[in-house]
Amino acid sequence: MKTSASFVLNKISSTRFFKKVLPLAAAVALASPAVHAEQVDLVGLNLSGAGFAAQVLPGIDGTNYIFPVESYFQQWNAKGIKLIRFPIIWERLQPTLGGALDPTYTALIDRTFGYANKYGMKIILDLHNYTMYRGTIIGTGNVSYNHYQQIMTLIAQRWSGQPSLYAYDIMNEPHDSMTQWPIMAQYGINGVRSVDKVKPIMIEGNGWSEATRWPWWNDSLLNLKDPSNNLIFQAHSYFDEDAGGNYTAIDVNKLDANYGVERVKPFVEWLKKNGKRGMIGEFGVPDNNPRWNLLMDNMLAYLKQNCIPATYWAAGPGWGSYFLSVEPINGQDRPQWPTLKKYIDNTTCTAIGPFTAPVATTPTPAPTPTVPSTSTGYSSAINNFTNADWLNGVYRKAAGFSVAATSGNTAAFKIGTSVRLANGLVTKISSVQVVGSNMSVWVNSSALDGAVVGYPNKLTVADAAGTGATTPAPTPAPTAPAPTPAPTAPAVVATSTMNNFTNTDWLNGVMRKAAAISLPATTANTSAFKTGASVRLANGQVYKIKSVQMVGSNMSVFLDTPTLLNGSAVGYPNALTVVSQ
Repeated sequence: MKTSASFVLNKISSTRFFKKVLPLAAAVALASPAVHAEQVDLVGLNLSGAGFAAQVLPGIDGTNYIFPVESYFQQWNAKGIKLIRFPIIWERLQPTLGGALDPTYTALIDRTFGYANKYGMKIILDLHNYTMYRGTIIGTGNVSYNHYQQIMTLIAQRWSGQPSLYAYDIMNEPHDSMTQWPIMAQYGINGVRSVDKVKPIMIEGNGWSEATRWPWWNDSLLNLKDPSNNLIFQAHSYFDEDAGGNYTAIDVNKLDANYGVERVKPFVEWLKKNGKRGMIGEFGVPDNNPRWNLLMDNMLAYLKQNCIPATYWAAGPGWGSYFLSVEPINGQDRPQWPTLKKYIDNTTCTAIGPFTAPVATTPTPAPTPTVPSTSTGYSSAINNFTNADWLNGVYRKAAGFSVAATSGNTAAFKIGTSVRLANGLVTKISSVQVVGSNMSVWVNSSALDGAVVGYPNKLTVADAAGTGATTPAPTPAPTAPAPTPAPTAPAVVATSTMNNFTNTDWLNGVMRKAAAISLPATTANTSAFKTGASVRLANGQVYKIKSVQMVGSNMSVFLDTPTLLNGSAVGYPNALTVVSQ
């Protein structure tokens, strides 16, 4: 067996790189709605190893990947862990598409269930494939939806009878498959339900299952049909800028204590709005600053209020000193463990939430109005523009405003700050993105009506109490707005011509299914086109870079927008230009 460091490998995707490293979920004992109520363990772990080095196929246990031994289950059981989210790789389980299960890999999974049975732990079996088989998105090329349904059927046939199987996590972190994933998920449900009519099925979301932007991508999942009515939606949440778990460029000391709460709240509110159950299948914080644990603690307390369980990333043999791991080193617990431990012995939740607040049976007395603050809140005019994505400076598909990126605005409109809208709603800022000379201010709310709260209205910092109960001051007579100056073109930092290729996934170097551009991976480009930099397209639109993935001699630059790009309009022979870094 190699040293643990040899197992800490980046997850590999069709573009050759995943967002982060692979997990082990030793976690949460959840209540099955199909049987009697039982305690819901609110915190567990991702227990990984079996999915390491996914690019090495079939691989060898103990060399390229690693299954936990019995003592491992004994160790975490002693610490109170009840359930494991256990990632496996489709290509190892079924080396030939549509063929039989691999006997070696299957036997190792059998052994894992045996250990879980012995120590009273439960397993969420996670097909950790990102909607792909050998780099091909399911429903495209030679990988059909029927192939996917077949593997889910075989999984259910093999392990549905295991007492320790809690649920089927039918696909990890779907991405680049906006069209295919809802169709694919239904095929996966059908495959499981052809065998197992009882156990829960977990449905992750498009956009890497990211909690903060879950409502942007995943309303189509509400159309899924489960004859057993036993679906649990699963989101993931990391607190770095691109939510990828790399934590390469973020200062925790500048983050509000409730930043973690704000990252998961959009997902929780989506569940409440649609009457669904959910969990956080992955979350994790670095071990290098105690403040990360404060943010995690507050998030877990919020999830506890809503009876939403969460499994931490990561644990499992082979992590070594990996900064997100909670695996003890030389018998010493990691810094994150005391915070997680607080939520293990839950006695408050007997079913997975969230729950809707009960309807009051007696009239609620009218609230006493709060005395308005004597100081006027800072405010900014909302930008005056309308297009397919924006109406009067208000984003059409999510709760976001565009304002000028002045020094006053960047200082005032920060994550966690309460703001008041023109309709009186007071809500908190969940994220801020500077895009050239403008900034997008995202707030905790459902999508807003730009005709009501957009230009010529203002966005105002609420009073320190952050309440919306203040009596509004009389609206002064409107004055003629000053002419809007012509925008100044952002200074060019770097530019690159896009790659010239077209296929089923790309048009003129622009990805068809996600907002991404392919560029040559030159030294200059890798230096200039980095996560967080603002870039301008040929049509004048400016976006931030969300992530960058190296693919051989090329690089895929993913932009922070849910809107697909038109390769005919902005692709080759056009250039992508960095306007700020």
